[in-house]
Amino acid sequence: MVSPDSEENTNDAERLRERISALERTLDATRTQLRSHINRAKSLDIDFNLAAKIHFTLLPQPIRNDRIEIDVRYIPIEKVGGDYCQVRFCDKDTCYITMCDVVGHGVQGALLATRVSSEVRHWILKGQPPRNIVQLLNSFIYDNFAETGMFLTFIASRIDLERRQITWSGAGHPSPLLIRSDGTTVERLPSQNLLIGVQEECLADEPEHTLSLNPGDRLVFHTDGLTETTDSTGKQLGIDGLATVAMCVELFDMADQILDPVAKYGPTTDDRTLIVAEIK
Repeated sequence: MVSPDSEENTNDAERLRERISALERTLDATRTQLRSHINRAKSLDIDFNLAAKIHFTLLPQPIRNDRIEIDVRYIPIEKVGGDYCQVRFCDKDTCYITMCDVVGHGVQGALLATRVSSEVRHWILKGQPPRNIVQLLNSFIYDNFAETGMFLTFIASRIDLERRQITWSGAGHPSPLLIRSDGTTVERLPSQNLLIGVQEECLADEPEHTLSLNPGDRLVFHTDGLTETTDSTGKQLGIDGLATVAMCVELFDMADQILDPVAKYGPTTDDRTLIVAEIK
């Protein structure tokens, strides 16, 4: 005959074994879930690295010839970003410089910037004037992406190297700087039109403008990640600070001369893209 105490001890041991078994199952499930998270993180990291490589292949290379010299820098705050720029010749006398900044970062911004690059390249090769490129891009973004709430600033410029003229059309983009060859005169090339994708029509009454260029004149195209960088007191670098740094240095040192002080100025919350050019 089994005593009550023995039966109770047996039940306690059984319950303990069940609890241990349940804990082991929970631990196994947690390990499996953890391995899944680690594998997914590794996969995402690989995807981000690949996306970053693809995005960087879209960036133009420095150009040196007897008519114009151009240097380019791009520094995203994440592995991929929403900035895009393009330098392209549609013929030997015509150089296009375009730049955009998607409102948003990460993969979504990079995907849209990549799509913009493809569309703009097509219109450049057809020799479209800057205002037409702005209008066509706005229609494309508005018709296809309006419901996403993703907008972008954009500027299209066309440099006639034979006549030494620049024609530009901006859509809410930070004003490029034209630094005259005297080293002291700085002109802004203001945006004329609304941001891309905000509404069906974005062009202003005067959607583009043209200025004459002289040998030695320099152009500085940038996104607002540069000028909105702040120091420890909260003061922004701003357009004037950018212009001051951009003056009186050799062209292919200019980008580093601009970005080095910006890096020391303080952390930024936006991608930084810079194109500097000099008319020969």
